[in-house]
Amino acid sequence: MRKNRGQYTHFRSSGVLVLALALLPSARAEIIDRIAVTVDKQVITQSQLVEDIRTTAFLNGETPDLGPASKRSTAERLIDQVLIQREMELTKYPEPSPSDVEEILKQVKGRFAGEAAYQAALKRYGINDGELRQALLRQARFLRFIDLRFKPEVQVEESAIQRYYDDVLRPAYVKRGAKPPSYDDARGECEDAVAAGLVDKRVELWLKDARTRARIVYQEDAFR
Repeated sequence: MRKNRGQYTHFRSSGVLVLALALLPSARAEIIDRIAVTVDKQVITQSQLVEDIRTTAFLNGETPDLGPASKRSTAERLIDQVLIQREMELTKYPEPSPSDVEEILKQVKGRFAGEAAYQAALKRYGINDGELRQALLRQARFLRFIDLRFKPEVQVEESAIQRYYDDVLRPAYVKRGAKPPSYDDARGECEDAVAAGLVDKRVELWLKDARTRARIVYQEDAFR
């Protein structure tokens, strides 16, 4: 597991994070990472971008994309996570428990034939077990924040559930040549889908507002 890179505070305006190695005879500074983004005083480094891209690709069963566009979208996701973590600490929201992460990890490992296959897959993606656990913790934290902060505010009207059934779910079944379930049988699924959409909108608005209150600075060299 990597140390908390976000706590480093000595950096040059060029975006290069440095650490003085006093034990070396020359006492010269050596580059250990490059800053990609700062959110107020918190740092997101280039290596964090790469790590998140690799862990996300691992979880999705995709090939890691380390191109500029992928790094940029990953930076946006990590900025959101920084803002959410800050809000959770400020408002004293409970963190996910270790058992929550272990349960998700158990599901991930279930995709593999055994521990050896799991470790081999981690190696192929260039990540380790500790880094994956941290990625799962961030996801669990995000979901916990949504559950506690936004879901209680959402109320779904019956007309919206019926509309989702008529306009989305039923046509989807027809399109693939399957018999649609009755409205009564599908009501719960439709209600969950409508509620999720309303929650997503609230999260989007909250993050937009949180970004306006934060000083976010990108180091463009980190995205090339």
